[in-house]
Amino acid sequence: MTLTADPRARRTARPARSGTPVSAPPAAPAPAHLGPSLTTVRALDDVYRVLVDGRTVGYIQLAGPVYVCLLGEVYNTSLEVAQCLDLDTAVHRLERARA
Repeated sequence: MTLTADPRARRTARPARSGTPVSAPPAAPAPAHLGPSLTTVRALDDVYRVLVDGRTVGYIQLAGPVYVCLLGEVYNTSLEVAQCLDLDTAVHRLERARA
């Protein structure tokens, strides 16, 4: 069944392909060292400060159900780099944005 009335649309029923099964590629090895780990400290009720070795590298602001990742040392001039649904993912996205 297609969602278009165009008669040129490809049919969804195809014969099964024969051949050798394809296996998944091997997993890439984890990097040996990712650098210093990030630390979060609650600055306000809805803002977390993200630190590396005591130096501020960004902020995570809670906006309703969304965690907004802000990259920069100063809160009001930091740039939004991601929006996530949990704090752990927000920290990882901020760490990736720093790289």
